[in-house]
Amino acid sequence: MNYFNIAADMKTETVDQYEELNNRYPDSKIVETFGQISVDNIYGSGRPGDMMPKTDMAALERYVDYSRNKGLGFSYTLNALCLSNREFTEEGLNGIGRFFEQLYEIGVSSLTLAIPALIDFVKRAKYKFEIKASTLCDITNANKALAYGELGADRLVAHESINRDFETLRDIREAFGATTEVIVNVICHKNCIFRPFHQIQGSHNTESGDESPRYYSHKCMLRRAESIDNLLKLNWIRPEDLGYYTDIGINHFKIQGRHTVIGGDPVRTAEAYMAQSYDGNLLDLLDMFNPSNSFSVYIDNKALDGFVETYATHPGFCKNNCSKCGYCMSYAKKCIDEDKANEIGELARRFYEEYDPFYAMVDRYASQTALNSKTPDYVLSESGESQYV
Repeated sequence: MNYFNIAADMKTETVDQYEELNNRYPDSKIVETFGQISVDNIYGSGRPGDMMPKTDMAALERYVDYSRNKGLGFSYTLNALCLSNREFTEEGLNGIGRFFEQLYEIGVSSLTLAIPALIDFVKRAKYKFEIKASTLCDITNANKALAYGELGADRLVAHESINRDFETLRDIREAFGATTEVIVNVICHKNCIFRPFHQIQGSHNTESGDESPRYYSHKCMLRRAESIDNLLKLNWIRPEDLGYYTDIGINHFKIQGRHTVIGGDPVRTAEAYMAQSYDGNLLDLLDMFNPSNSFSVYIDNKALDGFVETYATHPGFCKNNCSKCGYCMSYAKKCIDEDKANEIGELARRFYEEYDPFYAMVDRYASQTALNSKTPDYVLSESGESQYV
């Protein structure tokens, strides 16, 4: 049996459709949705607040109650990486505690958390919540998984960067247990240097309600535009490849998309994974049929048959050194029209480089300062040593 956890759009009619899918696919079941309030929310959740369904506490209570009556659980997502240290002050901790009490009163029984201190707080204060350690906890090996279990996590989401490291995933599953979960529609680049900073920015955006310049989002899109093989390095899991994960004991799958669920099609996305087959553009599944920009490339999902098998059958196949490997590119050329993708990529590069608000601020600063016109008083020699001139 495969179990699915999917981003909530806070619509009861969607819950009804999930119930229908559960009846249609006996070997798959949607067991839970996840999300948070976006109105009067003072605690971050790793996603910008302006991209969430507009939900206050009263609306959340109605949604949670309706879901429970349909046999679906709900996990409140408070997986910000930073709360400005409020959790370490008497006033701040009391406020968080009152918030948790309010969630429990409206029927929330599960929390998805990232900050270890919050997990510790929930368990030490003896709140009756089930705790899921978020993917933002960066759980990349069995030792980390066990540490979060000892801290109080009942469930965990493995870090997306190891989605194709089946040996490590097997170790985590064996160490932590059956509630190990992986994200299927991954949109982040493997080993992305911007990831932790992007997540912290998202935490504060949700907290403040103000969307700061999308520097990291633009960097992500620019990375995609660099080369077609980068689209295969997002560590997604196709519906057709779920069997490789169930073979190592992983049966819990997360379909993310709190940022795309508005205007997206979570039901169609869920059905593709429950049916374990999709004939179309893979990016549609990753974006939940709601593209986040106008520079979408078509990736023929069916042309990727066999791509993940190599990772599953050859432990250690990926050395994380793309400069010495052309495997992803060989498959990219099978499933992507390279010429058309390059045209789209050039448009994307032009747009993100010319219209990025952060770069605009930097350019305004640079035009007002004399620093950039000064001549440095030292240069580097051929040996790399500084020489003053």
